[in-house]
Amino acid sequence: MKKIFNLIFVFSSMVLLVHLTGCGGSSSGPAAKEVNTQKLIANTWKLSTVTVDAVDKTVLYAGLTVKFTATSYTSTSGGVVWPATGTWSFTDEAGKIIKRSDNQEITITEISDTALKLTLTRTQGSYGPDRIESVAGVHVFSLVKQ
Repeated sequence: MKKIFNLIFVFSSMVLLVHLTGCGGSSSGPAAKEVNTQKLIANTWKLSTVTVDAVDKTVLYAGLTVKFTATSYTSTSGGVVWPATGTWSFTDEAGKIIKRSDNQEITITEISDTALKLTLTRTQGSYGPDRIESVAGVHVFSLVKQ
């Protein structure tokens, strides 16, 4: 009888062990896209600095703010680089590449609850009355929670 009990105990232990090791591989947490979407929409983001090809161009975007919803955005003082309104979506599963409705792709290089760094490339600049509205190059926008 003791031998049967030991066999049942060993068998049950093995089944339990197999079950527990099989459960470790799946994640029940939210996907990266969902996490980044929640961080984007939680705040209005205001400009801290912007560089173009590593040169400070913050003055060109003074007063820039960006507010995201789940599928759209609004901006102030964004000029031609950040149109006043538009839609957006992620193009990757990691939630790092945004494509706007104007076909501009933007890479999230940093995101937290209080800071957002976005990188985009413009192939040409634009000019308005009496000033440069945008310059060509790699733009790095550092934004903070407003």
